[in-house]
Amino acid sequence: MVCTRASTSRFVKHTGLMATGKKAKPSEYTQRRYLDAGLGILTDHGHAGLKLAAICEATGTTTGSFYHAFGNWAEYRSALIRHWRDEQSQRLIAGARDIADPRERLDALTDIGLRLPHATEAAIRVWAAHDPEVLAIQHTVDRERRDIIAATYDEVLHNREEAEEFATAAMYLLIGFESGTLHSHQALVRGFRTILDRALESSVESP
Repeated sequence: MVCTRASTSRFVKHTGLMATGKKAKPSEYTQRRYLDAGLGILTDHGHAGLKLAAICEATGTTTGSFYHAFGNWAEYRSALIRHWRDEQSQRLIAGARDIADPRERLDALTDIGLRLPHATEAAIRVWAAHDPEVLAIQHTVDRERRDIIAATYDEVLHNREEAEEFATAAMYLLIGFESGTLHSHQALVRGFRTILDRALESSVESP
């Protein structure tokens, strides 16, 4: 389906344009619908597939509807990368912080790393190579993830330097998996578990 001008009733329904001609504020639901569609397109078609026509087709809406929800394409792209950060970094980290036991938290963080939408993240890493704003947010997300992993390892090991090394190794594994061409989820599982097991062994060895 290609974006086309819809009938008046459909246009009003999707854009919120009132009979007086006054433009209504788009709802959070409407904006989120477009943002979730964008993440889906990144997953299925990569950064090159992120086009306005594809967004409209995925949501079954028109260009008029889209431009009511977002003032322009640049605004949408900016909102999309922040939506990804909110949903796939900050929200998950906040949930992990609620786990009081650091060993249980490490298990939860490992599970989060395995369940991330890796195809989406791979597309975003490609996008980051062409867009300074996306690159800045990608750097922030990588730091946020590493920091909570390191802080949790430190609670177990009581050794900040060693905790940083384990956390950085885990992030290298994740980034390499998402950016590389030799994809094996089983190998990712083994890698994460090896790092975690070695860290726990180190905690036992420590005086």
